[in-house]
Amino acid sequence: MKKVIIAALCVVVSTAAQANTLSEQRQLQFIQEHQQAVAAYAEKNNKPMPEIEDYRYGMKIEVAKFVRQSQDPRNCSIYPRLMTFEDAGGALKTLRYSMAAQCINNK
Repeated sequence: MKKVIIAALCVVVSTAAQANTLSEQRQLQFIQEHQQAVAAYAEKNNKPMPEIEDYRYGMKIEVAKFVRQSQDPRNCSIYPRLMTFEDAGGALKTLRYSMAAQCINNK
């Protein structure tokens, strides 16, 4: 009986870990796609690739030109998102912030 309970517990834990890993893989994919698009934009406009900076509450943000925002996974969770923009001086900036994903109701 103990072996059955342990085996069932292992299946549940591995399934939960697998789902979490898939979600993390999807988030990583969105970030990689964002960074590839920003790299192409930077190269096309002869600008250096910006480093990712974490947003802090109260941070002054000066957006002169919006460049790109990473995709929304649409999975009803909180996830990291990237936004890249040019400031008034023309420098590229990328901010990482947390956001609630859009939930899709399939009814």
